[in-house]
Amino acid sequence: MNLINHDNYKNLNMKDYVYNVLKENIMYLKLKPGTVLGKKEMAEEFDVSRTPIREAFVKLKEEGLIDVYPQRGTFVSYIDLDKVQEAKFMREALETKIVKLACEVFPDEKIFDLEANLKVQEMSLEQNNYMKLFEYDNEFHKMLFEGCNMGNIWIAIEQISSHLNRMRMLSLSADFNRSDVIEDHQRIINTIKERNSQKALKVMESHISRIKFDQEKLKRDYPDYFES
Repeated sequence: MNLINHDNYKNLNMKDYVYNVLKENIMYLKLKPGTVLGKKEMAEEFDVSRTPIREAFVKLKEEGLIDVYPQRGTFVSYIDLDKVQEAKFMREALETKIVKLACEVFPDEKIFDLEANLKVQEMSLEQNNYMKLFEYDNEFHKMLFEGCNMGNIWIAIEQISSHLNRMRMLSLSADFNRSDVIEDHQRIINTIKERNSQKALKVMESHISRIKFDQEKLKRDYPDYFES
């Protein structure tokens, strides 16, 4: 099993290490929806007892990233479009508010940070590194909330966005709208610079609406990733 073993987690205890590595591999679609996750195989993969595997599975199940069926086994969950819509609704409601607020209170030095982030997004696009592009895309939106002193709201959004984020990852891996996403981010920065809250609102609404288009196309092209 060719898992990403992220160095960021190497100082964690084994339970948290296993949880974070499995979650990252599920989110990055290295573990495809429907993949069987046997405790014995996972214990061998991580060279640990079954206890940290079992504890990691409990957390992943709580987050809706795996399904456990008695007598059948444990599987990576399929992308649930109802949960995608729920997270999309929350993001649309809150991110349109935050970008309007950013036009009023976002510090100039934080705009520079957004521009620096956009540069590495562009580099990731040039290198065809969709995983890094996803990371910097998320970081961009997180920075918008933190720049308005609303960082905890972004944490709340992320907690219900696991299915939506896998949809976004699938979209980026399939090269849907990669350049469009970066262009949207540039327009968001421009509207904050201009302190034009109404224009910022329209740009963010357009940006989030791309998810609907992706959903329809991705379900057609990758039906085995989604709940039937």
